[in-house]
Amino acid sequence: MENFDKLKHKTGGAPKYKLSGANVFVSPGGFHYIDHLDPVEEISPVIDGGGLTKEEIAYIEKSLQSNPERIEHQVEAVKRHGGIKGRRVLDVGCGGGLFLSKMKDAGAEALGIELSDTRAHYAKTKYGFEVVKRTIEDDYWRAFHGTFDVVTLWDVIEHVNYPIATLRAAADALKSGGALLIDTPCRDAFYHRFGEFTYKISGGKYPTFLNTMYSAKPFGHKQIFSLAEMKSALEMVGLEVVELKRFHELSFPYSFYLKKLVKSDFIVKLLLPFVHIFLAIFPIRNKMLAIGRKSLLTKM
Repeated sequence: MENFDKLKHKTGGAPKYKLSGANVFVSPGGFHYIDHLDPVEEISPVIDGGGLTKEEIAYIEKSLQSNPERIEHQVEAVKRHGGIKGRRVLDVGCGGGLFLSKMKDAGAEALGIELSDTRAHYAKTKYGFEVVKRTIEDDYWRAFHGTFDVVTLWDVIEHVNYPIATLRAAADALKSGGALLIDTPCRDAFYHRFGEFTYKISGGKYPTFLNTMYSAKPFGHKQIFSLAEMKSALEMVGLEVVELKRFHELSFPYSFYLKKLVKSDFIVKLLLPFVHIFLAIFPIRNKMLAIGRKSLLTKM
């Protein structure tokens, strides 16, 4: 079993994929990751909402939180694994707070983690729950060990510097019997495999989907897990895997991804209707849902 965090300290040799926004390395065991770390230790815990412009609010509401089915699926997953009312829920990377607002409305005690000033301020002021601007690995959270029924990482684990450290901290925050819920892009799915195929046959000239899946920009995608790797990672931090599956979902509108691929607004408009039809007929299971449960025997 590979320790994915240790691999990032030992990056060497040539990258397997040289992309427009990142260099992707592949471990002997097959783990894919980039050679970039965000300076999260430099982030102030003070939430500054001064940059929350009308444009940023529009982005949060019309792009970041534009898929209502996505939120519905997340809420249903929590319901399947113990319910919502009366439970204490921590959402790591809560973004604009829409998921946590659903938890709060259903009777949960909601708390969010968000490192973006504008998103943290938006969530806190719009929905009225507490948002903390500290990573889950921060010593601040030691006082909260064993206090949450549910911890969620929706589209988060691919962004963090050290995924095992993040998962271990999230597991530590759970009560005995509590559940950790994760969704994230899946490497053993069509988009990543097709990107690897086009990269190989073109000699690296056409990475297609790989360019949308990895980024060295601040808080970009640093690693993409396979199902087997996610199972190993959850078990590594002491959780029992109770659900693990692939499913179809896009976090942003289709136009967002098309623009990254073709770079032309005109071509995006031409292709968009066909993409909608194709994915309605052939929903590609590009993401994974992974749920781990903390043993009832685990000591706090």
